[in-house]
Amino acid sequence: MLTLLALLANISFASPHPLTGSSIVNKPYNNMAFAQMGFKLNSIPENWVFNKSLDSTSQSMELGPADKTLLSLRLETVSSKTNLEQYVRRFLRDYNQYGFTVSGLQSNQTGRVPSVIVDLNQKSKATRSRQVFFNKQNKMIIATCSDEAAKFDATVALCNQILGTFEWR
Repeated sequence: MLTLLALLANISFASPHPLTGSSIVNKPYNNMAFAQMGFKLNSIPENWVFNKSLDSTSQSMELGPADKTLLSLRLETVSSKTNLEQYVRRFLRDYNQYGFTVSGLQSNQTGRVPSVIVDLNQKSKATRSRQVFFNKQNKMIIATCSDEAAKFDATVALCNQILGTFEWR
């Protein structure tokens, strides 16, 4: 009887399905979910969670403290000959029709992982965003960090810290 109780106690903490609340995959700092998308991040705060479960059809996820999304990651499949800067520049004019103005554009081709950074302001000035594009072969990761304009400086500093640890697998 005691053995049965000990066994039940152990399995009661197990996750019945992957990506449910107690699953280790649901802990972003473990990098297990990111591995499906082909990269890892080494600086996710331990109190951050996936705010939406992984969607295998669109290959995207959202992260942040339990009550708010601050960082969204999306995987796109592109041609293996895609030039990172040309890819980003092709879509710059589209931001305006979605209510954003581009306030900054920076190419980082000398860092550990080449990237292009686009800073955006919402025209109503309610939110600010930073998008970071990473490209390897036929994979394009688009990381979007956004928050209320008044809180954005602190949020972008945290996002820069996290995205600064981006590594392809």
